[in-house]
Amino acid sequence: MGYAIPVQDGVNQAVYFSPRVYSRYQSRHLTPREAICLQKYQQFIADKDVLDVGVGTGRTTGYLAPLARNYEAVDYSPVMVAYARKAMPDVSIQQADFRDLSTFRNETFDFVFATDNVIDALAHEDRLRALGEACRVLRPGKILALSAHNLNYTKAFSGPEFDYHSNPRIFAANFVQYLRRLKNYKRVGRLRTTNSDYALLNDTGHDFACLHYYTARSIMKGQLESVGLRLVEVFDNDGRSIEEGEDDRDSPSLLYVAERL
Repeated sequence: MGYAIPVQDGVNQAVYFSPRVYSRYQSRHLTPREAICLQKYQQFIADKDVLDVGVGTGRTTGYLAPLARNYEAVDYSPVMVAYARKAMPDVSIQQADFRDLSTFRNETFDFVFATDNVIDALAHEDRLRALGEACRVLRPGKILALSAHNLNYTKAFSGPEFDYHSNPRIFAANFVQYLRRLKNYKRVGRLRTTNSDYALLNDTGHDFACLHYYTARSIMKGQLESVGLRLVEVFDNDGRSIEEGEDDRDSPSLLYVAERL
């Protein structure tokens, strides 16, 4: 793509490109906020053109593909793409990066879905590039729905915690997991960064081995606006639509709905 790969990218690719990463993504269920969002904005999905960014193993495909007129799915992990193509041979799945959706023409889609905080694997500059690409491939008046880590979350800056259990086998398994998480927390933790607009944190995802981007609603709103997207609605972890200024500290991440101007 013509620019140096950020350190954050290297840390995250080591996880998302690993040979069996797909085994961590076997769920086929929507979260409450995803279900509510897709139902509420179904008019932009049903018999419309849909792009699913960061499709992984296809968790959201079963909900979007049957409704859409044209369903396209992308993921930047070659491992995920290979798995998804084998599992869903009738679905159009391409290896593509959120930062570079040049395989699609301008104003191609009515709905772009980027859930599971996929944008948070990217560095700050690349995040804005990805939002710009989402805006470019959307038709005017159409919708981007994406989730992102919440900087206001009460446990955003927390480290690994040991989950005690009275059963000896479960206790032993939890202890091994705790040691693995602690090792990753210390290894990746030296790259943790905090400034006024966002933080890069290694969180519980993949046992603290990833470096994810956290920001607040107000900053996310500005980032969307900077590329030509208007924030329409925000859902908390339970699928509740929350207004600006409402308490969102219980939500590890938020689901944002934005319209292309």
